[in-house]
Amino acid sequence: MKELAFQGTWRAYQQKILDDLANLIGDDGLHIVAAPGSGKTILGLEVMRRLGEATLILAPSKTIRDQWSQRLRMMFLPANAAEPDWISHDVRAPRTVTIITYQALHAAFSGHVSEEENIDSEEAGSDGAQSVETGKQETERARRKIIAKLCEEKVRTLVLDEAHHLRNEWWKALTMLKEALGKPTVVALTATPPYDVDPLEWGRYQALCGPIDGEISVPELVLQGDLCPHQDYVHFSLPSELETQKLAEFRAQIGDFLETLLQNAEFKQAILHHPWITQPIENVEHILDDARFFSSMLVFLNAQYVDLPQSTLDILDVKAREIPDLTLEWIEVLLNGVIYTYRDDFNEAEQLLRHQEGRLRDIRGIEHGKVRLTDARSVQKLLVSSISKLNAIVDITRLECASMRDELRMVILSDYIREDALPTGPADLPPIERVGVVPIFETLRRSGLDLKLGILTGGLILIPAESKAILDEIADHLGIGGEHIRYQQAAFDAGFLGVEISGALSRNSVRMITELFSRGGITVLVGTQALLGEGWDAPSVNTLILASTVGSYVLSNQMRGRAIRTDPRSPQKAANVWHLAVIDPEKFEQRIPLRFGRKSTDRKAPDPFDSMTIDLGSDVDALKRRFYAFEGLSFGEPPSIESGFHRLMLGAAKWNARGVDDINKIMERGAADRKSLKVRWDSALRSNRAFPRMQETLESNYVPKGLLNWNTTKFLYAQSAAFAGMILSAFLDTLSDMPIRSFEQLALFLFVMFSLMAIYCLPRAFKASLLLLRNGSLEGSMKQVGKTVLETLHHMSVIRSELGKMSVEATLDQNGMVYCRLEGATTIERSHFLDALREVLVPPQNPRYILVRSSKFWRLNRVDYHAVPSIIGRKREDAIHFAQLWDRYVGPSDLVYTRSAQGRLILLKFRAKSFASAFTRKTDRVSRWE
Repeated sequence: MKELAFQGTWRAYQQKILDDLANLIGDDGLHIVAAPGSGKTILGLEVMRRLGEATLILAPSKTIRDQWSQRLRMMFLPANAAEPDWISHDVRAPRTVTIITYQALHAAFSGHVSEEENIDSEEAGSDGAQSVETGKQETERARRKIIAKLCEEKVRTLVLDEAHHLRNEWWKALTMLKEALGKPTVVALTATPPYDVDPLEWGRYQALCGPIDGEISVPELVLQGDLCPHQDYVHFSLPSELETQKLAEFRAQIGDFLETLLQNAEFKQAILHHPWITQPIENVEHILDDARFFSSMLVFLNAQYVDLPQSTLDILDVKAREIPDLTLEWIEVLLNGVIYTYRDDFNEAEQLLRHQEGRLRDIRGIEHGKVRLTDARSVQKLLVSSISKLNAIVDITRLECASMRDELRMVILSDYIREDALPTGPADLPPIERVGVVPIFETLRRSGLDLKLGILTGGLILIPAESKAILDEIADHLGIGGEHIRYQQAAFDAGFLGVEISGALSRNSVRMITELFSRGGITVLVGTQALLGEGWDAPSVNTLILASTVGSYVLSNQMRGRAIRTDPRSPQKAANVWHLAVIDPEKFEQRIPLRFGRKSTDRKAPDPFDSMTIDLGSDVDALKRRFYAFEGLSFGEPPSIESGFHRLMLGAAKWNARGVDDINKIMERGAADRKSLKVRWDSALRSNRAFPRMQETLESNYVPKGLLNWNTTKFLYAQSAAFAGMILSAFLDTLSDMPIRSFEQLALFLFVMFSLMAIYCLPRAFKASLLLLRNGSLEGSMKQVGKTVLETLHHMSVIRSELGKMSVEATLDQNGMVYCRLEGATTIERSHFLDALREVLVPPQNPRYILVRSSKFWRLNRVDYHAVPSIIGRKREDAIHFAQLWDRYVGPSDLVYTRSAQGRLILLKFRAKSFASAFTRKTDRVSRWE
């Protein structure tokens, strides 16, 4: 460690962490969350150096593992220094610094001979974790041997890079290692903590990595010039003609099946005679166990003009007009119950059900023993792998080539290599029918665009033949002789060369092709997200196309991070990140009409706060999930920085063929104007706060108000005035009988009368004023609900920061959306707070406790239901404490335990109210720069 010394200059936020290292690196170690490009690797090496003890560094892939070695040599050793002999890449032979992958540790602990040959599992698209069948005794011996060698080397520091990967099986090996080494110092570094996992999994993650000690966001890095201005764009496509035909045929078959089924008198009678319909009171326990199936029968019968008995409707506490319309989703629930879950209840219709099940199988409406009509896997697969994405890639590449010319450095990431799609000769031009690295390469090669095109995967490298001299120069600089590089002319095109690097030097292949790409020897590089999607350091990338199907919270942010780093060779760099999505035309054109049945008279109103209410299919849904993972620049004016799909401002878009083309043209115009990106980022980064930062908030169009809200408050004022009028009338009647002989007597009389009237009405007026102050606005009500949640979590020690130093802030925007956040708390405390608050605001599936609030105005009764958050509802005493605080801050309510018979009945009504409501509650966690 004494040989190491940082050769560069620390960035401001890195220096801040290092200056405060003694305070941050307590018994729990150090846990830093920082965006891609923030220099986490160098920061981790410096922390390792300062700790001064033997260290085991773990990375999620070979690419990232090798970068740790490169950074250590380049930034902490003298120039041109070779790798020291005290650095090891084999956990079976550790040294002072041992750098391996998570899988290598897992494999070694399992007694597996091979270390990590398949770590970048590109073709399978997996995370690389291997399943090793080894005997328990052999596994135990292997584990003890590894631990003994690490202890012999006196390893006392563990560095966990991109620690979110610990969600996999690897965490078990690490947990055992940490315990065996006797509480070593853990330095955890990640760009994307798994905030979206359940509390148990988060607890496991935090037990290993410790609480988050510091966080650095993307906007902070852009503000400081450590990340470049960038923007996300989406290219929407419609399926190809053949794919559209397949979709239409599938949906037409479903439509024909449903129309025949729902006109089948025998099927209707089978539902009518189900015991839950004929004897609902006697079967209430069964109904409580599956309220959704019971509701689907009611929806079906209501659409068939059946006048449902009041006793049946009373179970759900709904009126016939509140029952939703019959939709494909409700039919799917109904058929799953009839054909599978409750088939024994329909014995008399067995022959009919067997026939209908056969018809469903014929049209592929059954998958893995379940009826799937809304989003069949065959439809999902068709959309996600639609070849129309290949045309989209060509359109984007053509645009970016025209805009950037020789400065273009585009990377296209896909999930699969599909090497079998490579042509065998110049005349071999088979149709391209799948998306993957080779199909993308081939589509661009055949497009006629003027490109320097290349491929980089773990097993396949192709470069332009004209760039061979540059690659030879790069290899020579790295000390790789020509005898270690084998070039082979591509059989299908003399303009391309296959590249193979032999032996142990093959691990330099990514570095060599990356440098070739940076120098312009390749301008459009196609690769896999498994190899290049995470940890790959290529600051020259200025255009990224995500042709991957990944929609996960973690990986999408990692892939996007490849493009947004600053490039010392191009100080004015601005990056475009392109996302691809194929729209399901059968969805928005509603090709499955239900041409029968009654329509509900109480239609659901569209949610004015939803940016895109229309269902565009599973591929767009995956894109929305991807956008949840990162914050970026909005398309609105003035621009803002926030997370979520709504920042694309697509609420008013017209979703038809022409409308899709218009949206793509808007995206293309924005992408071509890179010069305005810096201006828009500068505008969005401005803040009235002294220290602006990303604030994670909860946005909602619904807030539970006090039982006596503004309308009731106005009623109280009116009631007070009415009482005053009655008193005044009574005194005026008395006044007519009294002999008042002077103006002074009249003034004295009126003074006494109004004083008595004011005293009589004062309590009502005071109560009305108090309620108005406490619950008189949406943001005021949100603050009261937030205080209830905060104080309960603090009482439970889930939130441990000092209560007096924290505050709940709520604001209302021009669209009626309320934003709520917690100030003064740690990152994970804010996360727990927002999760719990969200559960209060949206109808949950199965809470243990709910709050029931009843109010009455003249003859109108109103019942509101609110869930006690799951983290609070685990213990009765915590739920009671929450209810007491709710009574104090929001309004009187009854706490109901939903696991009792009576409680489950109330919960059933709660669910029924949520699906019958004309107002859809919308609540999301979003991050905003403020």
